[in-house]
Amino acid sequence: MLKTIPIIGLPALAACLLTATAAVAQGTLEEVIVTAEKRETTLQDTAIAVSAFTQQDLERGLINNNMDIQMAVPNMLMSKGFFTTAQISIRGIGNLAVGPASDSGTGVHFNGVYLNGSRLFETEYFDTERVEVLRGPQGTLYGRNTTAGVINVISKKAEDEFGGFIDASYGDYNYVRTRGALNIPITENIWQRFSIFYTSRDGFVDNVFTGDDIDDRDMYSVRSSTAFMFGESTEAHLTIQYFDENDNRMRGSNNYCANDPAGVLGCLPNRGQPTTESANTNGTVGGFLLDNVSAITGLNYPNETGLDSYKPNDLRKVNFDFTPKYETDETIVSLEVTHELDSMTLHSLTGWYDSSLDARNDYDMTVNTALWPTFTTYQRGPDGSSTVNYLQQNDRATTEPKQFSQEFRIASDLDGDINFMAGAFYLKYESDVHFYVYSSALSLFGETTGVPEDQWVFDNYTNDYELETWAVFGETYWDITERWEAILGLRYTDETKQSEQRTIYLTFLDGPDDLTPFKSDSDEVTGKFNLNFHLTPDIMLYGTLARSYKGGGFNPISPESPLLDPALGGEASFADFDPEFINSVEIGAKTRLLENTMQANFTAFYYDYEDLQVSKIVNQTALNENMDAEIYGMEAEILWAPTPSWNLMMNLSYLNSELGEYETFDPADPNQMGTVENIVSLGNQNNLTVGCPNGANPCPGVPVSVQGNQVPNAPEYSMYLAGSYSWFLDNGMRLDVSTSYYWQDKFYTRIYNTADDKLDSWDVWNASTTLTSPNEDWYVEAWVRNIADDDNWTGQYLQDAAVGLYRTLQLMEPRTYGATVGYRF
Repeated sequence: MLKTIPIIGLPALAACLLTATAAVAQGTLEEVIVTAEKRETTLQDTAIAVSAFTQQDLERGLINNNMDIQMAVPNMLMSKGFFTTAQISIRGIGNLAVGPASDSGTGVHFNGVYLNGSRLFETEYFDTERVEVLRGPQGTLYGRNTTAGVINVISKKAEDEFGGFIDASYGDYNYVRTRGALNIPITENIWQRFSIFYTSRDGFVDNVFTGDDIDDRDMYSVRSSTAFMFGESTEAHLTIQYFDENDNRMRGSNNYCANDPAGVLGCLPNRGQPTTESANTNGTVGGFLLDNVSAITGLNYPNETGLDSYKPNDLRKVNFDFTPKYETDETIVSLEVTHELDSMTLHSLTGWYDSSLDARNDYDMTVNTALWPTFTTYQRGPDGSSTVNYLQQNDRATTEPKQFSQEFRIASDLDGDINFMAGAFYLKYESDVHFYVYSSALSLFGETTGVPEDQWVFDNYTNDYELETWAVFGETYWDITERWEAILGLRYTDETKQSEQRTIYLTFLDGPDDLTPFKSDSDEVTGKFNLNFHLTPDIMLYGTLARSYKGGGFNPISPESPLLDPALGGEASFADFDPEFINSVEIGAKTRLLENTMQANFTAFYYDYEDLQVSKIVNQTALNENMDAEIYGMEAEILWAPTPSWNLMMNLSYLNSELGEYETFDPADPNQMGTVENIVSLGNQNNLTVGCPNGANPCPGVPVSVQGNQVPNAPEYSMYLAGSYSWFLDNGMRLDVSTSYYWQDKFYTRIYNTADDKLDSWDVWNASTTLTSPNEDWYVEAWVRNIADDDNWTGQYLQDAAVGLYRTLQLMEPRTYGATVGYRF
């Protein structure tokens, strides 16, 4: 049998292939076993919209990591978040909140273990048994923070036969990748598997200031998987994975700005894209500090207008005075124990996670050339101090999270029409989070005014953040008739978040150790009701009603913040944000057609979204708010193997999203005029003096309605097409030729839906050719990605007023090509 391979195809080619009539013997599709319902079922008998990929699927699809897999999953969008995390959206639902107490709406799991903020978004897939992506709210079995869905990466387990593989790749940008696995049956009941990958490449971005390539990669991971068999009824699988990266990965690929000549905002809003100017330093915190030092000393400490500093027009070139540094490591441990009774299965899943991150970047993303009359020495983070006579600013993000989780489940296998699954879940997560800004202007100001040296740095500090949550859950399965099945699931979740915080910049009201405690408690009952109907053995129809939620939290804000002062247009409620809820309706069909050569799955869904969590950066801190939304859409996934040689795939997605009635101010456009009229800048914050609500004066901005706007990161349409052809040669070898195409509609990155918020539609085309030996023990592959070498924007992030409100871009990788050789034994 020939397994269907999900490779993207060119639209014209795929259209021809999908309408072709094969005159030769038909191919067949293999059954795919998934654990989306925490029990083994076939993909087609699982009443959930789920996409599943084996390691072979991933390799043939040129899918190296979670960033790549988004193209093969309907209505999925993924980009690098600015604050060292991933931005994952499924059906328009992701994580628009920012701060340690915020959570992703997509539950990321490794071997079923829920991970709160892992590095899996940057680790490559290697020796993977399967990757499952569940779309839609999972309110019962997965439960915690799965309003969008679930990504579950399942590693290859140890087996009872000796074997393994090794492969090596080389490509342009000095790309080198090595992967391998070795499986050893130690005894009849103990099996061991070791896996490894290593990847390095040169940077995709040129720093014209230093002459260096930056945004390179240098990372590796090792994994140990041990299987213990205790008789015929009990087995345990222990997996330990370690990941390490040490390179100059950039937090953002580049930035854009429409220069504000008045020097109030730094960058003017709503000028469209792309605008490749630099922010006017007079509208930044550095300029504000230099103006104060000039006034105190009588010396001239000049500011850049933004037009005097060089800004490359090429998105793959930057002008940074600080080379980014990215250091992270991660250890994940999972222990699965399963015990079979006569009519019950007991399951235990224990997880441990430990990580560290230290990432440094050029804070203002430019080189200032205006020289000062004096020198100052300032700290540049852990790399020591620097003595300069111009404005230089760098930032640093650090965190060291730890997590323990435990889950117990019991599942029945009774002879009657009713079965069940019940479980309990516990998780404890701890971390310290720092976001530092080191500025030569802040050090100069401190020296001049006598500010204590330990306050010559901005530190958005979250100390001893702790998340503790537990839940009980269960599902009942009722075989009403031979064709009808009903599933009822419920989950009760209780969670507590607490920490001490400090976010003060320039006011110098608090010492570095003055921290304020915050706490958030929530508990909720969620669940689902599902009804399945098997129209024929090859056609299943299903409908699901579900309710899911994501916990609330507290903003990383200081009690002295003007955002909490009603006299300045603030509100006391800004200290916290509420949980968000989704009430969903989903109907779908899973079909096998044309004598098992075609698999066609269709889904339609509607979400009533309550209290969507949305963030904006104001006064150097995240301000998370709640608003309602409505989302509905449709998806189609079609696989077809008309002959043993042809393999075709097509995904089509439609998504409609609208925000509900809500008013809030836009930090990028405080007066809603696209100008600097009536705006006063204090460097680190902008205040509006006319048009403030409730008679406040000043205020952070005039409220604007977002009702009817699209939800961020929710393209309306997307299309994924796939095609490959296999030649079975006379000498027993097989030659596979594949081509790939993906197109994504435009979308907005913020709730305001301004011209600057819109990212245009884009597409990408990939291809590969693989020669496999007669007994499939070796293969050679040539591949090329992003053939057109397009600079596709996958995301963006609006920076704070302290650096002039420029926007940081996330870019897809440029065109890359190379070859891979592999050997299996």
